[in-house]
Amino acid sequence: MDPGQMRWIGPLFPALFIGLFEFARHEFLNVVSMNSGNLLVAALTGIIFFVYFHGILSWLQSLNAKLQKEKEESAVLKERDRIARELHDSIAQALFFMNIKAIEIDNALERGCQPLTAIKELREAIQFTDTDIRQHIFNLHKISQDNVDLLSGIQEIIRNFQEQSEIPVEFEFKGDSNSGLDNQKKAHLLRILQEVLCNIRKHAEADRVQVCLIESSNRHALTIKDNGCGFDMEQPKNKSSSFGLKILEERSRTIGADFSLKSWPGLGTTVSVILHSN
Repeated sequence: MDPGQMRWIGPLFPALFIGLFEFARHEFLNVVSMNSGNLLVAALTGIIFFVYFHGILSWLQSLNAKLQKEKEESAVLKERDRIARELHDSIAQALFFMNIKAIEIDNALERGCQPLTAIKELREAIQFTDTDIRQHIFNLHKISQDNVDLLSGIQEIIRNFQEQSEIPVEFEFKGDSNSGLDNQKKAHLLRILQEVLCNIRKHAEADRVQVCLIESSNRHALTIKDNGCGFDMEQPKNKSSSFGLKILEERSRTIGADFSLKSWPGLGTTVSVILHSN
């Protein structure tokens, strides 16, 4: 039953039922007294309304579950798109670069030369790709939404980031680690942190990162700041074409959080996610 049908059936069905009942009662007054009829029509009307609205609530619950499933499927497709773009932007390009260097080394050896520069560049590319693949594997690990410990999750992500990038991270926590935030929102915050740190490692050229989590009963703020190269936010290519930025904004919007990104050339970038809970 679609909403249009329900809009007509809702007001008509009870009215028709009461009208028919009143007609039948007047036809059989010798069987059903006036007082008994009043009580009977009130009881039957209550039962019908209960059954009808119970059906409506069941239908709405089913519709909500369907919409939630479609939303999750859409999120999975977006995640696959993001991964495909990242693989193309990093690993595919790195493999192409390594192939070029391997050809240079082969040609140099045929000429009897020592391709030390090409070998060094090839080694660096292999190390970079190895780090990048490990980061992708870590990011693809599903963050369970059962009993998510936000504080421990942040510490684990930071520890992995430092091992892969050798960039030190200063972590500051303020508030109550047992504050009431549901597991789904905690998982999204952890994903946002993963993606921001991944972007810092790949693009920021930073040598220091600061992560701050402030929690209270009705406000949660996650801030990630680096001292990297930054960028000019007024440039159209930086404002509108960043796929990674769109992913971060979408994740924040999913959990009803305010997303903020500020960057200055040569002065680093600051990302803030602020979630207000009831």
